[in-house]
Amino acid sequence: MESLKNIIQTLETMTNAHQRLLDVATEKRTVLVDGNISILQTLIHRESTCVEEIQKLEQQRIQFVQEYMVRKGLTGHSFTLEELIDLQNDATAKSTLHFIAKQLRVLVQKITQLNESNQQLIQTSLSYVQYSIGMLVRKEQPSGYGPNATNRYSNLLDAKV
Repeated sequence: MESLKNIIQTLETMTNAHQRLLDVATEKRTVLVDGNISILQTLIHRESTCVEEIQKLEQQRIQFVQEYMVRKGLTGHSFTLEELIDLQNDATAKSTLHFIAKQLRVLVQKITQLNESNQQLIQTSLSYVQYSIGMLVRKEQPSGYGPNATNRYSNLLDAKV
């Protein structure tokens, strides 16, 4: 029973870590819209810290579930949360695990949606920057004739006034 408590505690900690990651992704969206690069760097650092914590917790979860399953007489490489829930005879433990699983699914779905939205914002910003650079750099006519003709580029910043 102690190993089941460890699993539940680890899953609850994972839920909290995912919530923090969702909060960072939400802040990141606002910062991307505002274009504040200095705050974005801080958020990326916080985001990577959350991801590292989630990865460590996932390894703990795998270890605790593996130990629990061995005590139950089951062997295997990896067990899903659904398989763990199905094995529970205790209604309280089963409902707790089911509730945590539902929370994690919702959080992961929200994080995924926000990250996709943030990625689109970044792509739009990059397209704008490329367009702006293209406006500043103009192409001159090739100098010379034939296949050895070269294109020369000059930009508004190099122009003589």
